[in-house]
Amino acid sequence: MRHDFQYNQPNTRARIAARRNRRRSAAGAMPGPRRAIGGWLASGRIASLVLLLASLGGMIAIAVSPEFVVRTVRISGVQILDAADVEAMAGVTGRSIWLVQTDDVESRIAQSAYVEHVEASLTLPDTLTIHLVERQPDVRWQVGDVRYLVDAEGRVLGPDTSSFMTDTLIIEDRSGQVIEPNDRIDPDVLYLVRALALRLPDEAGVTPSGILWDRERGVVLTTADQRTIVFGRKERLEEKIQILRFLTLQEPTEYTWLDLRPATPYYRNDAPPQQP
Repeated sequence: MRHDFQYNQPNTRARIAARRNRRRSAAGAMPGPRRAIGGWLASGRIASLVLLLASLGGMIAIAVSPEFVVRTVRISGVQILDAADVEAMAGVTGRSIWLVQTDDVESRIAQSAYVEHVEASLTLPDTLTIHLVERQPDVRWQVGDVRYLVDAEGRVLGPDTSSFMTDTLIIEDRSGQVIEPNDRIDPDVLYLVRALALRLPDEAGVTPSGILWDRERGVVLTTADQRTIVFGRKERLEEKIQILRFLTLQEPTEYTWLDLRPATPYYRNDAPPQQP
């Protein structure tokens, strides 16, 4: 038996022609160079690109311009420190103002023991402003031949380089310890020293001519008439002042050495007896 199969004969020429027509239509839909540029101009993209490039160029020119270099450093609040030393600690003179971080400037200056608070700010085109609050010396702490300035909280500020003496107290440290700026002096010692210097002249009739301190005896006073008074620490301060008042004003007693540390004070007189 013969079977006849019916099927569609491929029309190859028609398919190729249709494919070519689709390609031509797609090519005709793409805009040409002039039309594309016109579209960019109409949309503002080229203008935005030009503006962006101009802005970047301007920023680069400003960043490298010699006009924007720190030339002036204005410093306020300095009393003990030297302004030139503060400028050196800031370390930004001659640098581009755009590269200066005020936080870093403040951190460097705050490392000085004399500085309690510091603020730094920049002003275009070339100025750095620094405002300081300095710690004020309260006593002079002498170790050997070197006197150090110490504030009310016991912080060692640094060597005393002043050529004149103020009315700050001088404590001679005979403990042999080595101190440096930013070290701390025992606040109890400072409290006792201040109290004695303020109260003894009026309350006990004793004016210290020298104040010593060592680890074994604590605070020791010397007077102009060659007497030595050992106070020790601040414990029983009121009692010690009353005893000194009694021996000096109420019942004047001859002594060259007085130790107020024991519960029963000890004194002695090493001076030669006065000739009648």
